[in-house]
Amino acid sequence: MSIDQRIPDLSDKELETLHANAVRLADSGTVMQRQQADNLLPLIGAEMDTRRQAKAAIAAAKPRRTTKKTPASAKAAAPAAVDAETEAE
Repeated sequence: MSIDQRIPDLSDKELETLHANAVRLADSGTVMQRQQADNLLPLIGAEMDTRRQAKAAIAAAKPRRTTKKTPASAKAAAPAAVDAETEAE
């Protein structure tokens, strides 16, 4: 099985490593290595884009959790206000 057929089966980390190696070989490899890297780079790029889009779609589908936070200064001021009201009575 050639490397271009194995691309979909690679993990994200393996795909990133393959991309880095292909870029390196495209710049400084032998003539044969440059040709192979030039052939692989578009395939690797397409697979990386597909995975990015899939991850973005999953992230967009997840409901966002929102929590109401009160500032720390408001929390600290609230007990002091209650104490002042009780002393005034």
